[in-house]
Amino acid sequence: MQHFDKINISRIVLTLALTLGLTSAAQAQLKVGDQAPPVTVTDWVKGKPMDILKDNKGKVIVLEFWATWCAPCIQMIPSNTELYQRYKDKGMVFVGMTDSGQGQQLSSVQAFVGQQGDRMDYPIAFDSTMKTDIAYIQGTGAMGIPHAVVIGKDGKIAWFGHPLEPMMEATIKDLLMDKFDPNKAAEEAAQQAKLAPLLNDFNFAVQRGDWDKCLEITEKMLAIDPDNFDAMRFNVYIMMEEQRSIEKLKSWVQTMMAKHGSNTQTMAILSSLMLAMPEVTDRQPELAIEVANKVLTNGAKDAESLQLVAQTFYQLGLVDSAIEAQAKAVSLTDQFDKEAATQVLDFFKRCKSAQSKIKFSG
Repeated sequence: MQHFDKINISRIVLTLALTLGLTSAAQAQLKVGDQAPPVTVTDWVKGKPMDILKDNKGKVIVLEFWATWCAPCIQMIPSNTELYQRYKDKGMVFVGMTDSGQGQQLSSVQAFVGQQGDRMDYPIAFDSTMKTDIAYIQGTGAMGIPHAVVIGKDGKIAWFGHPLEPMMEATIKDLLMDKFDPNKAAEEAAQQAKLAPLLNDFNFAVQRGDWDKCLEITEKMLAIDPDNFDAMRFNVYIMMEEQRSIEKLKSWVQTMMAKHGSNTQTMAILSSLMLAMPEVTDRQPELAIEVANKVLTNGAKDAESLQLVAQTFYQLGLVDSAIEAQAKAVSLTDQFDKEAATQVLDFFKRCKSAQSKIKFSG
């Protein structure tokens, strides 16, 4: 689940543009399923020098493209380190790739990485020729950086986009567990391509302050991808903060439940958004419960949905329900996330125990 600072809708749109890592089909030369092109490294800034593709056959490789002049890239550093530490001993190779684009010098990269220390605790490579940039950034049609490309054990492109996109880590885990479905990945890549022009339209509508048009576009996004987190987040923000219409929000939530009530992921995200958006000042606990019940009555069988529901219950002070939902999530969690999910469950149990010690005077 992503967390967001209090920011205006224009910055939220920019975040989405970066998060989706949207591509232009006309410009893209590489696609999911293609053999990964050569990776050129002229200098290793951090980590042991290697031939990234040849030395890591049979492993999952993640190339994360960044630069010292890119503020969103710098914000990604802690999460990159966390990802690297989580999977580096499980068959994943992670390399932060940068180059001489926009006049960036090797010396400035070396100084920056040195200043970051353990905060940037993963291999860093520099390409003065920019061949890797051309192959992997321009080649996938990316609009900018940060940008990541995941290469499977077979040396083929499995995914590309913004490193914060949840699909990246999901793809990494599937590849490591040999559960990756290339056909499904290709379908998801095509879905993202369909969302790209809609995001552009949405951006223009935001600039005009045409909120009704924005909502019209987000509905088109949800028609393509019913559990699109950002489209739902935009809807809640616009209805509550720009249009100040709780009734419109309630009507939309009811429509979503009627259309997508059986989609537990969609319902779990929607329930969470009723409480977990810092940008929205008026939370909706009643709607949160109503939507969360859809997840439970439809027998959610994925850990992510159940964990979102558990968090919703916890925020409402329903600790017993949070424990029950999280316990089900733990039983369904994969080997990589079970420890973290169990820690959350233990925390909920500690909260329940602590509640019994509350004492009021008088």
